Amino acid sequence: MATLSYHNKRVLVVDDQRPFLILLRGIMNNLGAQSVVVVQNGESAIAACRHEKFDIIISDLHLGSDKKNGYQLLEELRIRKLIRPTTVYIMVSADSDRPMVLGSIEKQPDDYIIKPFSQAQLHNRIAKAYHKRISLRHVYDKAMNGDNDGAIAACRTLISTHRKYSRACAAVLTDLLWREKRYDEALNLLESLSQSKALPWVTIALARTHLLRNNTKKAMFFARKICMQRLFMVDGLDLLAQAHMQSESLDEALDSIQKALAMAPYSLTRQFLGCEIARLAGDYEMAKNCCQAILEQSKKSVHRSVVHLCNYVRSILDAAEKAEDKRQKNKFQQEAILVLQRNRNDELLTRTKELFDYGVYEDLVGARINYLDGKLLEAKRLLNETQYQLRKKFDHYPMTMAPDSIDLMCDLGEFEELSELLEQLKQSDIKLDANLKYLIDKTEDRTNRVKQQYNKHNRDGLKKYAQGQYQGAYESFLAAQELAPMNTGVAINLLQCLLKLQEQHTKPDPALMMKCRQTYRMLEGMRLSDSHQAKFNNIRDDVKNLLERT
Repeated sequence: MATLSYHNKRVLVVDDQRPFLILLRGIMNNLGAQSVVVVQNGESAIAACRHEKFDIIISDLHLGSDKKNGYQLLEELRIRKLIRPTTVYIMVSADSDRPMVLGSIEKQPDDYIIKPFSQAQLHNRIAKAYHKRISLRHVYDKAMNGDNDGAIAACRTLISTHRKYSRACAAVLTDLLWREKRYDEALNLLESLSQSKALPWVTIALARTHLLRNNTKKAMFFARKICMQRLFMVDGLDLLAQAHMQSESLDEALDSIQKALAMAPYSLTRQFLGCEIARLAGDYEMAKNCCQAILEQSKKSVHRSVVHLCNYVRSILDAAEKAEDKRQKNKFQQEAILVLQRNRNDELLTRTKELFDYGVYEDLVGARINYLDGKLLEAKRLLNETQYQLRKKFDHYPMTMAPDSIDLMCDLGEFEELSELLEQLKQSDIKLDANLKYLIDKTEDRTNRVKQQYNKHNRDGLKKYAQGQYQGAYESFLAAQELAPMNTGVAINLLQCLLKLQEQHTKPDPALMMKCRQTYRMLEGMRLSDSHQAKFNNIRDDVKNLLERT
């Protein structure tokens, strides 16, 4: 039995089952631990770690069906730096078939022990993990504090001098090299390790490294190899899905990630990957389901955010937009409305510190539904009202609300506001997860396809208007409006041009008057930005007088 003195070690035990909690406390007392704190859920564990720093944490994997699990607890403790680099974290579970996934050093427990186990087994696992932590403390300390270069140097020193933990150091070093994008160095390290013994984590790491180096053929080779091992099959399927996605074999990518999600759905990383592949493959129903899973899982984790709720609702409306028939579209739209109703009083919203207004958000969703139903004027009015309310209620634009505003601005062709808000979102401190990156890429792609032509027509119109060529200006502004039918700026430009054209006619032109009336209705009574409102005010009376004469 490995030697370890517990008398001066502070121990935290986390288990939602009180009998096992008492049993574990008794085991730790028998081993000599004098300071043993017991709690029954993840939130209480976090509170305990805020109060004191523990040397050993033993947590059950499942801490209640609607509670934070053991992995989520560990991730939050490390991200919030509520434990030391030397703290040992042992995961306990009766689930012997759960796949152990290779990941970064912030997310993995030091060991995973299956119930039932003896006092001697638990002690051996703790002692081995503790001695390894102490030996690698400088590496973990530098890594947790963001000094990756220092951690890499410490790893290399330990590998050359400390034979016992050289493999553990190699795993950590590989992860650190990935973070620093030093993929060739990672590959050289892994290939040297694979020559001595075929370790599963090395095979997984080789597949990932080849992916990072864009060598999909070799990535697939190692991914398929790991898929043959039952315990690590999920890792192989994840990597295989990514390799197929990288090579644009989307049907194969979809098949691999669906199998992985069926086997192990409780992973945010896997759900984000599933969502990304589903969208690329045009499976918006699956993308919606992945967004729902991300929302539910993130609620219990350090990644909880109203952004995930917004992403989920937006994914439902994306599915509505791509629906093949009206009945299916209506079904998705009703689903989005129901999700809004169910989450109005959710703890996610009542406890959030993020800048967010649920009433305004509901109006944004309503505007998107109006747009999908072809009610462009109603969508535009709601969009403008939401932007006015956001400027009125918040000192700074709430970036949690920006994605849905951007989506609508893109739909309605409000390119000026869109560009400014899009840049603010990219420069903000909001985490750009895969869903937000998808939205930004989609918006920029859609905008770039029409904005260049729109700007050309609008600039031509302004130039011709300044030269007194009002008919040519009118035609240019019409061409711009065809590309962005609800754009406020070009609507005001059209009205100015129509006034000049009518001055050239002794009698009102019916076609011009009809266009003037339609454009005026679009702007009258609508919330406008200060600059647009000032321009509209300058011509409003002249337009009204013209319309009243006809």
